[in-house]
Amino acid sequence: MINRVLSGITPSGSKLHIGNFFGAVKPQIELQEKIGETFYFMADLHALTTVQSKKVLEENIEAVILDYLALGLNPEKSVFFRQSDIAAHSQLAVVLANYVSFGQMKRMHAFKDKLQKGVSQESVNMGLFNYPILMAADILLYKPDGVPVGEDQRQHIEITRDMADKFNKVYEKEVFPLPEPLISKSVGRIMGTDGERKMSKSLGNVIGIFEEDEIIKKQIMSCFTDPNRKKATDPGKVEGNPVFIFHDLLNDDKKEVEDLKDRYKKGKVGDVEVKERLFEAHKRTFETAKKKRKELEGDLELVKGILSKGAKKAKLVADKTMEEVYELIGIKNKLSGV
Repeated sequence: MINRVLSGITPSGSKLHIGNFFGAVKPQIELQEKIGETFYFMADLHALTTVQSKKVLEENIEAVILDYLALGLNPEKSVFFRQSDIAAHSQLAVVLANYVSFGQMKRMHAFKDKLQKGVSQESVNMGLFNYPILMAADILLYKPDGVPVGEDQRQHIEITRDMADKFNKVYEKEVFPLPEPLISKSVGRIMGTDGERKMSKSLGNVIGIFEEDEIIKKQIMSCFTDPNRKKATDPGKVEGNPVFIFHDLLNDDKKEVEDLKDRYKKGKVGDVEVKERLFEAHKRTFETAKKKRKELEGDLELVKGILSKGAKKAKLVADKTMEEVYELIGIKNKLSGV
């Protein structure tokens, strides 16, 4: 039974798009309505593997925090905090590094991907190489039953379970429960506007969330549709058509969606109208979030207070775990100074 979940959010720098929202953000946030205890943290230390600019990192952290709060993360129902505010994350990572082998670390996807892209083993920074250890510490500190991740992150949960299991066996005590990966089955890979590849900022095939209406509309109007349809009176294909995939995700007026699909198949509606209706659906879906984000931008003291309150709650749990670990391994003993 899942009673507590934990989810980390890395401030990578890319603006959120609807692929992020439906693939990750929405399933994460919905958990706060279904699970007894939900912990969400801004994984700012993890961002150092790719961002090494003070200005950029500060901007990224602020943007993602505002995005999640605007999209529905409720600090009254969840514990929301910054990873760097809890020293125990780094402390437990040092301990856990002794319960995982170099061979296991070399088999991790992030490291192997770098090598496959032609990066030499000698030039891979240790932050990236050790990323799975810090991630394991992030998780195990809070002893969650489950961790919501994408399929590509399953390996991280497996190595976390390995570290926890080895630690438990060495000290003959079930200190860490073995967390389960919670992989959402409701939404698969979100196709990009090009109709060929996964939606990605780097590929330029996204539909944003918080950008100005003119930008969102331009992105929607550029969507790939049925390439065999030459004019509006030609019967069109709905299955696999990105515009209709987006309608299914975004449009809350299901009657309108079915009507558009029916007319599209019969050649009774053009691509322009279908896309314009999609733009209106996008506005309805994110109107409240965009308004809330602007309000939060104007009251950063409120945001700071939310994070401070969350950090205090998280620290109580994390420090209790570290005290248990330090006592068990012999770090905390009768000669400890504090």
